[in-house]
Amino acid sequence: MADLCARLEAAALSLTGPGHIKDRLFDAYCRYLEDIQECDVPGELAHEFGDMIRTLHRAPALPGDDVVKASVRKLSNDQACRYAGLVIRLYGMSAGMSHHGVVRNARPVVPLAKYLATEASSNS
Repeated sequence: MADLCARLEAAALSLTGPGHIKDRLFDAYCRYLEDIQECDVPGELAHEFGDMIRTLHRAPALPGDDVVKASVRKLSNDQACRYAGLVIRLYGMSAGMSHHGVVRNARPVVPLAKYLATEASSNS
């Protein structure tokens, strides 16, 4: 579980870096998440993670291309943002945090999924 948490953290950090959301999703998935299976993910998000895996392996790859890269290219920005948000929620869950948690005396937080969606629409 510690390895899963570390990999989800690395993927989450990769998703917050510079670049287009689809490129960041491709990088995060291929570098940190590709060999994680649906059954490795605890809780209610396992099925959603399995859906992401199937979606990222759906598009046929052209010769010399990667099936994940081809599949990510076919995603809408909204879909890419939704999957990025899923990775963030998985990391929060695996780190023992709730994405609905309330911290007293803290500044309001903009949900990452909303931030990524706004950024994706500005990169289009």
